[in-house]
Amino acid sequence: MDDDDTLLADLRRIAGIVDPVPADLLFSLSITGFDIEVCRLVPQPPAGVLAGVRGDEETTRATFESASLTIMVEWTAGTNGTVRLDGWLAPPAACRIELRTADGPQTMDTDEGGRFAAARISRGEVQIRVHPTTDQVADGVRTVVTPSFVV
Repeated sequence: MDDDDTLLADLRRIAGIVDPVPADLLFSLSITGFDIEVCRLVPQPPAGVLAGVRGDEETTRATFESASLTIMVEWTAGTNGTVRLDGWLAPPAACRIELRTADGPQTMDTDEGGRFAAARISRGEVQIRVHPTTDQVADGVRTVVTPSFVV
């Protein structure tokens, strides 16, 4: 190893000690192009704050924000290891939604209120991609992507 390689190895080791990757990190993200806008997960209220709101159903919610779009999703346990995922875009927009799941991608269109739903997806990691229409692309609207999250 030359001096530069040794220095980089030492810095990598120190960074791993001082600021290690959290063990409970639930998502990973890789960006293959700069024509997308990446959302961030919005912190949720502590567990129990919304307890009992929907009866006995186990519903989990998450909100993602980017500079141009907010994506709200909730998922409810289904049968055979599946969940129902419902989502809303704010501001509402007509878009193509792509859910990337362990079973492969599912696509759907939002309705006029920016709503979308997938009746059955397998439990595991999911990533949402919101693809603009051709007219929106012409206006400079980019694809918006959430980090992967676990349902």
